[in-house]
Amino acid sequence: MIDIKPSNDIILEIKSFQERESIENRLTNIGIEQRNHLVEEWKNNGSKGKKPNFISPYNCACILMKFINFILFDDEENTKLAMYQENKGIYTQNISIIKRIISYLEPCLNSNKADDVIYHIRNKAKIKKLTNTPNLIPVNNGIFNKKTKKLEPFTPEYVFTSKICTNYVENAELHSIDNWNFDSWLDEIACHDVEVYTLLWQVINDCLNGNYTRKKAIFLVGEGNNGKGTFQTLLSNLIGFDNVASLKVNEFDHEFKLSILEGKTLVIGDDVPVGINIEDSSNFNSVVTGDAVLVNPKKKQPYRAIYRCTVIQSTNGMPHFKNKTSGTNRRLLIVPFNANFNGDIERTEIKDNYLKNKKVLEYVLHKAINLDFKNFLIPKVSKEMLEQFKQDNDPVLDFKIVEFENWKIDKVPVSIVYQKYKLFCDKSGYKPLSERKFFKAFERYLSKNWRKKSVRYYSVKELQNKIGYFEPTLLPHGELKQSYINENFKVV
Repeated sequence: MIDIKPSNDIILEIKSFQERESIENRLTNIGIEQRNHLVEEWKNNGSKGKKPNFISPYNCACILMKFINFILFDDEENTKLAMYQENKGIYTQNISIIKRIISYLEPCLNSNKADDVIYHIRNKAKIKKLTNTPNLIPVNNGIFNKKTKKLEPFTPEYVFTSKICTNYVENAELHSIDNWNFDSWLDEIACHDVEVYTLLWQVINDCLNGNYTRKKAIFLVGEGNNGKGTFQTLLSNLIGFDNVASLKVNEFDHEFKLSILEGKTLVIGDDVPVGINIEDSSNFNSVVTGDAVLVNPKKKQPYRAIYRCTVIQSTNGMPHFKNKTSGTNRRLLIVPFNANFNGDIERTEIKDNYLKNKKVLEYVLHKAINLDFKNFLIPKVSKEMLEQFKQDNDPVLDFKIVEFENWKIDKVPVSIVYQKYKLFCDKSGYKPLSERKFFKAFERYLSKNWRKKSVRYYSVKELQNKIGYFEPTLLPHGELKQSYINENFKVV
């Protein structure tokens, strides 16, 4: 078959109708015209060879790139092709969608031939990074510019992969239904705590922009019928079900699951089991902070990707992370849900009806999107819950707070500290660390006032009176012992 370049006249003609025709009609028309053009060229060349009846993959690629924007987000070896969806104003890397677009142009191509089209497009596509700014938020009817407070039209120059499904309506007002309104309901969920109420609004705001991250994993924590599920329903209704992925904190390290985050604005992990052990939180941490992760879909080539979706986890109690360092802890934002909506005060119509109301959602969007803040407000109760989590999550820190800090001493042998730690673990049901691992973790929590030094001890009883019983043979009379020394300690 003769490989003939696509007709520029046909391309220009089709492009002039882009504003009036759907992409399916456009591509169907250009496919018909191009195949007719190929037949005419074949006839003009003396009808030599096989009569052309389909557009070659290379020509398909050339035609598509004439009037559809294709880009790569980076130059990594296996980076997926991204296509601008004119009817939505966002880019997609969904291969099924791209192949469907190809089929509009040339329905005779099978899946392998469609892969060839993608190959040719990928070789020609320019690299354009994802738009990463807190000031531009794609909503259903345009791009909201937080600096100008104006709605801008969609353009392929902004590289977004998701948008929320609610329209931005200027000056949208608080809407009441049957003596219920959103602000009062949110205040009830916050238990009338002004700081928590403010934080809940900030969480809503953070969920609006899937292209920018404040680098926090938001844990909604509380037992019983407290509004967590209803709050999550609000977020899903506001953002759009198709923009929300379901992934629990313990599933981020599963080999095939990260790919579901593609093109999502929000990921929710609902009903995370209390105390579940998270052996490897590296992927979780990377997604929270918008760092690259390796995505390995089933039966497909692995590729690197960056996700900036908001990460929300809902639980009755916090999980346990094997990583006890600040690498995980600094990413955690705990939002308390302590309300009680059991009995007569429970109103199922809030979740089932009110939070689906168009005017309610437009008001929530208007108020949330116009909030101006860089970092989350951390309520006092959230700080207290985080400190309690750190202690519950790390037996070494728990020992340091419960035991060591109550000794009120200026020096103690390190060997005795480790023995007391093992006794504490046995009493508390913890599995003790080895000496090396314990001291590495323990010294991370000591203040700068503490240092190591070899000193002599002459009274077992004197030290036992301060810290409780320990094996006397650990403190031979007058022998030099490696110790923790606090030279700033003052005896009262």
